[in-house]
Amino acid sequence: MTHNANDIPFEQLENRKILVVDDVKSLRDVMRIILHKAGFKNIEQAENGQDAMAKITADPPDIIILDLMMPLMDGMEVCRQVREMEKTATIPILVQTAMHDNEERLKAFAAGASDLVTKPVNALELVIRTTLHLESLVLTENREKYRSRVADELATAKDVQQNLLPSGEHLNQIRKQTGIKITSMCEPSSELGGDFWGAHALNDGSIGFFVADFSGHGVVSALNTIRLHTLLFNVGEAWQQPDQLLSNINQSLCDMLPTGQYATMILGLISPQNQTLNYAGAASPPPIYGVWQNPESLNYLDTTGLPLGISKTATYPLQTVPFTKDHFLLSFSDALIETKLRNDTYLEGEALINLVKELTDGTANPQLLDQLIATFFEKGGHELRDDLTAICFDYL
Repeated sequence: MTHNANDIPFEQLENRKILVVDDVKSLRDVMRIILHKAGFKNIEQAENGQDAMAKITADPPDIIILDLMMPLMDGMEVCRQVREMEKTATIPILVQTAMHDNEERLKAFAAGASDLVTKPVNALELVIRTTLHLESLVLTENREKYRSRVADELATAKDVQQNLLPSGEHLNQIRKQTGIKITSMCEPSSELGGDFWGAHALNDGSIGFFVADFSGHGVVSALNTIRLHTLLFNVGEAWQQPDQLLSNINQSLCDMLPTGQYATMILGLISPQNQTLNYAGAASPPPIYGVWQNPESLNYLDTTGLPLGISKTATYPLQTVPFTKDHFLLSFSDALIETKLRNDTYLEGEALINLVKELTDGTANPQLLDQLIATFFEKGGHELRDDLTAICFDYL
C-alpha cells in the first residue's frame, strides 16, 4: 500500500479500474504484478491500440497506462481518440516511453497524454504516478459531488425563500379586500438573496407592508430574511403602528444579527378608508410617491433612520402622507439605483424621477413597474451585484 499524501483512504483507490496497454505480454504482466503488489485489485490488459479502444469504449477505465509504439493503432492515436469522446475525455493517460527526444514527448502531450513514465518500467515511479493520478481523480469526483450537493441545497433553499414572498394568489386576495393592486419583482444576484418584502390585508381593509434589504447576499442574508419572516409572522394589529412595529423588529434583530450585519427597511400601512399612508423608515432607499396625473408631484419619501440591528436605542419616527386613488407608491431596493449602467451612469436621483415621469406622462400607467425594470435592463442593468426588488402600490 502506497503513502497517500492527500489523506484519501487507499480503499477508495484499490478497486479503480486500471487498463495496461502494451503489445508485449511480458511487459504487461510485469506492470500488472507491480500494481497488484502495491494494492491495486482491478487491472485489465489490452494488447494493442484497437483492443484498448474496444475496451475503453465498452467500459471506460479510471486510468490508462499506455505504450506508444504498437501495431494496428499506436498510442498517439489512442490518446487522440480517448480525448475526442466526451465520456472518456478526462481519463488520465500515463504514457510509457523510452523517448529522450523532447519534441517527441511534446507530441505525446499534444495528443492527450496526462503524464509520462519511463520505459523500462521503474516500479516505484509507476506506482507513485498511478496513485497520484487516481488520487486527483477521486478529489475531482468529490469536489463535483460537493458542488452538486450544494447546488441542490441552494435550489431547495431558494424555493423556500421564494415561497415566503407574497404569491400572485395572495396579492389578488389583497386587491379584492382592499382595492389596492400590488405589482412586484424580486431577483437575487446569486442563488439566494437578502431582499425580502411582504404585504398583509388587515381586518379594517388597510394593508401592512414592508420592504427589507439585509446587508450582503447569499446564504447568510437569506437566513436573515427567514428570521425577519418569523418576526413578522402573525403580528396582527401591530401593523397599525408602523413606527412601533419597526422599533420592535429592530430590538429583536439587535439580539439576532452578528456584529457587522444589518438591514434597511421601510414598513408602512396604507389605509383606503383614511386615504393615508403611514410609514417608518430605517435607511431604506426612499420610494417614489406621487399623483399619476401630476408628474411634478413625484418625489422621494423620507426614509432616513439608523439601519436595523445596530442599536437598540434607535428610533423610527412615524411619517404620514395622503394616499388616494390617484396616488401610487414605488418602492425598491438599492440595486436599482446603485447598479452601474452603460456609459458609467446610474439610475438614481433625478434620473430615476425623470424616467418615472416619462413612463407615466401625466396618466395612470398600470405597466409602470414592468416598463421601469425593462428600461433598467435595456440600459445595461444585467450585471447585478446586489439583489433587486421593486414593488408598486396603486388602485389601477
